[in-house]
Parts: sequence; C-alpha cells; structure tokens
Amino acid sequence: MGAQISNVKGVGTFNKTCKDLELNDTEKSHVDFTDFPLDETRMKRLSEALRHNNTLQRLTMVNVECDAGGARHLSDALANVLLPCNIHTLVLDNNPIGPDGANYLAQALKSAKRLVTLKMNNTGLGDQGAIAIFETLRHCPALATLELANNGIGDRAATVIGNVLKDNETLQGLSLFKNALLASGAQKIFMGIAINTTLQWLGLGGNPLGPDGAMYIAQGLSTNQTLQWLAIGGAELGDKGAMYIATVLKDDVCDLQSIGLGGNGIGSAGVFHLSRAMWTNTRLESLGLGGNYIDAEGCENLAEMMKMNKHLKKLIVSSNLVDDDGAGALAKGLGVTESLETLLLAGNPLGDLGARRLVEGITTQKQATKLKVFDMHNCELSEEVERAVVEKLKGSSQLYLLGSHYGRSDHRLNNLEKDMNPKINMPVGGTPASPIKSGREEVQASMRGHEVF
Repeated sequence: MGAQISNVKGVGTFNKTCKDLELNDTEKSHVDFTDFPLDETRMKRLSEALRHNNTLQRLTMVNVECDAGGARHLSDALANVLLPCNIHTLVLDNNPIGPDGANYLAQALKSAKRLVTLKMNNTGLGDQGAIAIFETLRHCPALATLELANNGIGDRAATVIGNVLKDNETLQGLSLFKNALLASGAQKIFMGIAINTTLQWLGLGGNPLGPDGAMYIAQGLSTNQTLQWLAIGGAELGDKGAMYIATVLKDDVCDLQSIGLGGNGIGSAGVFHLSRAMWTNTRLESLGLGGNYIDAEGCENLAEMMKMNKHLKKLIVSSNLVDDDGAGALAKGLGVTESLETLLLAGNPLGDLGARRLVEGITTQKQATKLKVFDMHNCELSEEVERAVVEKLKGSSQLYLLGSHYGRSDHRLNNLEKDMNPKINMPVGGTPASPIKSGREEVQASMRGHEVF
C-alpha cells in the first residue's frame, strides 16, 4: 500500500492526480488541494475524474477559489449514480461558493449516501445558502458533522435550522461559529434542540446572542438529553446570561459535559451563580471561563466550588483578572479538590506571591495525585521565581504537562507520558484535548479549538 494522502501543489501534480482518480487508484484515499487554485476548467476536469472513482474517501479543497460554477461541477460528481461516490469527508473551507453554489451542493447531497462530514466554513453562504444545506438534511442518511462557521447566517436561516433539528436523527455535531445569529435565532435553534435526540456537540461562539440568547439556550437545554459539548464563547452573555446558564447546570438539569463561556464579559456576579450551580452538578467535566473579568472575588467562588464539586476535571480561567489574592483563593481549592486534573491560568496578572501560593496548593498531598496539567504562561512572575516554580513542581507534583516560559524542555514531567491516553494530542507547550465521554461513543472533535476557552 502506497501513500494514502496526495497533496496537490502544482499543475503537473494536479494532472497526475486526476488521472490516478480516473483510474480508480486505491492508493489515493485522501486528496488535498489546499491553496491550489481550481478555476472552473480545473473543477470540470476533476469532476470528470471523480465520476470514474469510488475509492476516494476524503477530499480537501481549502482556499482553492472554488466558486458557484466549480461547486456545480463538483456536485455533478457527487451525484453520480453510475459509480456511486464513496467520499465520507468533504472540506470546502474558505471558498467563494455562495448561495448558488450551496444550492448545487444541496442537491448533490441527496445522492451522496456515504458523506459523513461536510465543512463549509467561510464560504459566503448567507441565509439562502444555509437554508438550502439544512433543507437537504431531511434527505441525508449519513451526515453526522456539519460546519458552517463565518457564513453570515442570521435569524431567517435559524428558523429552518430549528425545524430541521426537531426531526433530524443523524447529525451529531454542528458548528455555527461566528455568524450573525441573535437572541431570536438562538430561540429558534434551541426549540429544535429541545427535542433533538442525536446532536452531541454544538458551536455557537462568536454570535451576538446576548443575555436573552442565553435564556433561550437554557430553556432548550432543560429538556434536551443528548447534547454533551456546547461552545458559546464571545456571545455577549454577560453576568445575566451566565445566571441563565447556571440554572441548567444546577442539579444536573441538562446532560452537558463541557461548556465554553469564554470572552463573555462575565464578572464576579456571573461566576457566583455558575459556581453555586456547580456545587450540585455531577455531569460537567470541563468549564471554560477564559477571557472574562474574573477577579479575586470570583476566584473565591471558584475555590468553594472546587471544594464541593466531585466531578469537574478541567477549569479554564486564562486571561482574566486573577491577581495574587485570586491565586491564593484558587490554591485553597486546589488543596482539597478531588477531581480537577487541568487548570489553565495563562495571561493573568498574578505575580511571585500568587505563584508560590499555587505551588503550595498543587503540592498538597491530597491534590498531588489529581492535577495533571497546569498552565501559567504570560503571568507576571519574575524569571527567578518562575524557574523555581518549574523545579518545585517537577520534583513535588504529579503534573505531566506544565505551561511555562522556562519549562519548555521539561514540559512533560515525571515520565508520565506512558500513562496518557494515546488518542490525546499533546503538542509541545500546548494542552491536551479533553475527550467527552458518557458511556456513549466519544464525541467527534471538530471546531472545538476555535470555540472553547
């Protein structure tokens, strides 16, 4: 078996790839045209080759200048009935496809029986194009992941999205990140999600939903039993919106296992409600609060939550207002938490004193067996103290990943990599992905890195 991925970088490679596809070359299961211009003539040639192919499984066409005309040719290949297409993943991000191109693709999707993942982020769909794609979901037997980020989708399309979600039984992941959805759009979408039985992850970050949007989200979540991962960062929720979300986190009203609320202007009042709700929550494993206005008072509430909650594994408080007093409050929570494995505090104004307090909390005997990932990049520590913190944690904790300017060469500590889940990606200086599990299959990762913080 030869190479499974063919990267097209020039005209010669393009012509050879088309010929190989035409000959049904089994070695080409994934063809990647990223950044290679595909005008209508080339799209027509590629379409002709694909009509003779039933071995290609993944087609990536990111930033290839594919317009509506190119989408029409591609659709002809996807809809071929003489030799059914076996592509399961189609990536069309960053192309000027527009609503007309979306209409062509929507018709083709009815025949693409094997397609599981479709990514059309930043393709100029607007409401009209999004409506065409979602209406087709009524006829797609296999599509499980759909990404339509940054497409100018507004409340008109939201009505159709909500109605389709009421009946759809295949879609498991949906990204509507950074569109033009307002509170009324959230209301319409979550009217569908309220009774949907298959959707497991949803990205709505970057939409100006506001506090009222959070209220509608909470209402929909109160009756939904399948959504596990929700990203609503940068949605202008504020403290009032956080209060609404807290109502469904309390007492396990919803089944969420991960929620991203970063960049929402949440301060002490919002953190108070969220923290109190988490006292009785036994489902949520990851809480993202990065880029908000959490100060020492908010940290005290989070510390109380860490003492009471027995199930939260990941807490993100990066880029807030956590100073030395806030760090001290979190340290008290770290000393007694029975579940927290990841704490991200990068980009906060805590200094040497706060760092010392955190080290004390992390190295407390009870916590030493729990916390595995700790990030303190870009805080206000002196070089001497930060280096000392690295050495202290290296020898006196069970961390396997430490984020620090001076810990890069030792960012994996105590040789614990062998105990890690091999499926978790661990980039140098980065943080591990946090798979969401609940007895069902693991939720498929997609736009999470862009939406949860």
